[in-house]
Amino acid sequence: MDRTQARMTTPTPYDTAETPPKPPVPPAAPAHRRRSLLPLLLLVVVAGVAAAAFWVWQQQQQLLQDTQKHGNLIDRLSHDLSGLESTAQKLDTRQGDLAAMAQRSSSEVAEFGRRIEEHDQVVGNLNEAVAGGRGRFVMASIENLLLLANDRLQIAGDVRSALVALQEADARIAGMRDPRLFNVRQALAEERAALQAVPQPDYAGAALTLSSLASRAAQMPLRARAPDHYETAMQAPAAAAPGTTRWQRLKQSVGQALHGMFTLRRNQGPAARLLAPQEEALVHQVLMLRLEAARVALLRGDTVSFRDACSGASRWLRDYFRAEDPAVQGALGELERLQPLELSPPLPELTRSLALLRAHMDVSAR
Repeated sequence: MDRTQARMTTPTPYDTAETPPKPPVPPAAPAHRRRSLLPLLLLVVVAGVAAAAFWVWQQQQQLLQDTQKHGNLIDRLSHDLSGLESTAQKLDTRQGDLAAMAQRSSSEVAEFGRRIEEHDQVVGNLNEAVAGGRGRFVMASIENLLLLANDRLQIAGDVRSALVALQEADARIAGMRDPRLFNVRQALAEERAALQAVPQPDYAGAALTLSSLASRAAQMPLRARAPDHYETAMQAPAAAAPGTTRWQRLKQSVGQALHGMFTLRRNQGPAARLLAPQEEALVHQVLMLRLEAARVALLRGDTVSFRDACSGASRWLRDYFRAEDPAVQGALGELERLQPLELSPPLPELTRSLALLRAHMDVSAR
């Protein structure tokens, strides 16, 4: 039924002349063009997948390499750690060996020292036996020298004599050639060094300087002196000029009289004290006494009294004597130079060498 209708509706070539043509339909896209784009898209997708697969494979290879490197590093560190542990164990063993060796060495050194002491004792005994008792007299003389050094230093403060006594004692000990007295000589060396460090002022030079100043005190000029007979200088009145009036002459006379009665001067400080000739000898005697007091304090070693006497003599010179005179200036300079002297410096102890010598003498007597 449908086929019949289709046939009936199909135009015949005879109908074309009578029926007008229909408008043209635009042609559809060719199917072969669409089919040519599909392989290109598939190629692009395959290339992207391959690139992604290659990148993933490359990352996996890099990760495997890093893992392998880390594994090698860990293996190396483990090997180094084991090597360090073995080295530490060897060092501990070596340290123990060294400690044992040090202990043995200290024991050997102590034994060696004991043998040296025994050898020194034997040598000393042989020296005493050969000397036939002469060493005891030498030891007694050395003891007397050490006692003398202590007495001269502590009682008289004589550093030079004490130093000479110590040097003589050391020379006698050196002549004995007794090794048991080595500690005594060492103590003597320390005591001599302490004595040489003590400041030793020039007592003789200072005493001579003070004596010289005392002998020259009588010739030093004083600051001021009152004359025996005071006479005023009378000036004759000036003659009046010719042609002056009586009032002008009276005024001139009164001015001259007032000028002779009063004198105006600038005050340069306290005025010098005027001394009569009979008082000058007393001033010189006081200066000589102060200088002699300083010399006595110097000889006694009294630092405080010496400095007070020098300071008092300097003040006396400044108060009563002419400061610009060269002799007075020289005396002040000498006193300022002598005043800082330390006459009683601290003295060292000289008892250690004596104690060691007496201990050795006690051991030898036994």
